[in-house]
Amino acid sequence: MFNHNLISNLLFSSFLLSTYSASVLAEVSPKQINFFLSSPRLTRAVSTFTLPNVISTYIFEIEIPENAGNNLQKIVINQQINTEIITFFPEKTKAYIINSPAKSLDINTRLNVNGNTNEIIIDLLSPVKPTEKVKLAIQGRNPLYGGIYQFGVTVYPQGNNPQSLYLGIGRFHFDTRGDRF
Repeated sequence: MFNHNLISNLLFSSFLLSTYSASVLAEVSPKQINFFLSSPRLTRAVSTFTLPNVISTYIFEIEIPENAGNNLQKIVINQQINTEIITFFPEKTKAYIINSPAKSLDINTRLNVNGNTNEIIIDLLSPVKPTEKVKLAIQGRNPLYGGIYQFGVTVYPQGNNPQSLYLGIGRFHFDTRGDRF
């Protein structure tokens, strides 16, 4: 025996879903969305010093593959929740293209620090093209309390309505302050 109510509800739900999908597609054309065809890669994350409470440079290197399909426009480095919030110095942040020919990039940087959020946002004024590798040198103060600190790396392509792409984490190990006996 068929349950006619169930079949009617399924048909009506299917109709609503197809109508909703069509209206969403009518509002946002794929030509209005910018994304990467192939993912950039976080190839290196390292801190120049691991001692507690010293100024250090956090280095992140990102490679844009040949088939990325778009230029890299913005990078967001987000500290994952930990014992301490790292102090970044955005005015001392630098960006470079490191494959030949090596060159410095013009950037705008800003901080977003509130509650549990601690991120530095780097806007590249000259977008990084496919086949290029960008190096970020971000100055910060190492934490007073050592341990493993993680930083999420998210990139955005060039263009209007860019779709973010999370590349993964850079993990740094900071030393703990020693005690005297």
